[in-house]
Amino acid sequence: MPKVSSRFQGIDAATITNNLISIVAHEAEALHLLTQQFPQNAYNLVELMLTITGKVIFSGIGKSGLIAQKLAATASSLGIPAIFLHPQDALHGDLGAIQKNDLFIVLSKSGSGTDFEYILPLLKAQNIPTCLICCHHGILNTLADMAVVLPFKNEACTLNLAPTSSSTTMLAFGDALAVVTSTLKGFNKNDFARYHPAGDLGKRLLLNVATLMHKSNALPFIYPDASFQELLITITSKKLGVGIVVDTNNHLLGFISDGDLRRACNQGPAVFEKKAADIMISNPKSIPGDMLACKALEIMEAFNITSLIVVEGKTVIGLLHIHDLIKAGIRGE
Repeated sequence: MPKVSSRFQGIDAATITNNLISIVAHEAEALHLLTQQFPQNAYNLVELMLTITGKVIFSGIGKSGLIAQKLAATASSLGIPAIFLHPQDALHGDLGAIQKNDLFIVLSKSGSGTDFEYILPLLKAQNIPTCLICCHHGILNTLADMAVVLPFKNEACTLNLAPTSSSTTMLAFGDALAVVTSTLKGFNKNDFARYHPAGDLGKRLLLNVATLMHKSNALPFIYPDASFQELLITITSKKLGVGIVVDTNNHLLGFISDGDLRRACNQGPAVFEKKAADIMISNPKSIPGDMLACKALEIMEAFNITSLIVVEGKTVIGLLHIHDLIKAGIRGE
């Protein structure tokens, strides 16, 4: 670790830790104040977000702009079409991104901002609804169609200058807006999965067996009268560690695992006289291709097996191995 500057000698770890806790406590108090003095017209903003048929455009400058970006991302992930638009970009051509069915929300701690003094009247002239979320009354309060003023005392910053408690308050309020609006719109975990296909929940709710299974020429098909030697050659060449016994129509008859082969070898040289039908397990576990991959994993875990045959009716269409599920990132509950 780097040496502590002589300037800070004598400041112990406990003092620093207590100072850190004090700042966090200050921001927690700001959130508590929000719950105690919650803006009465907040529900009007939720109603507006529910009724618009377009998107929600969040905008802000500085730290308020960073919070606006985060709120746009949160809203989008919860099924509320939303984007972030920087006011400077808006004044230089990007106002065209705002359509008549949209809602424009400005975040500004002070309720002021020269750029928005130009933007808000322009949008009002086009009958595009606007809202201001702020902590103080400023000129923008009179220019926006609606102003939601959040309760605020001072910043957690010891200089009472850097946006800390104010930005935290705006963030929490914006999250609440997004979650409540999303819930009222009927957004559920299946919708969430569609917007997060690469996440764990998306994989659990969207990936089905047919997407991951081995099929066609990769399948280790074996006929019931195949010799033990033919059986070994097929299982080895297909590299899946199993054999699927089918008839000439690819209807499932049985299954031969690596373990079944080893147990058959306990019979000694007589095993070489065996046919596939003599070794196979009849009525093996099978699943449909449209089954969720996570459900297939549950079956494997319940029966302590590593492969499942995929069928359509009686016809074998694929084979799913546990390695396929692991590779795709499918995990159990």
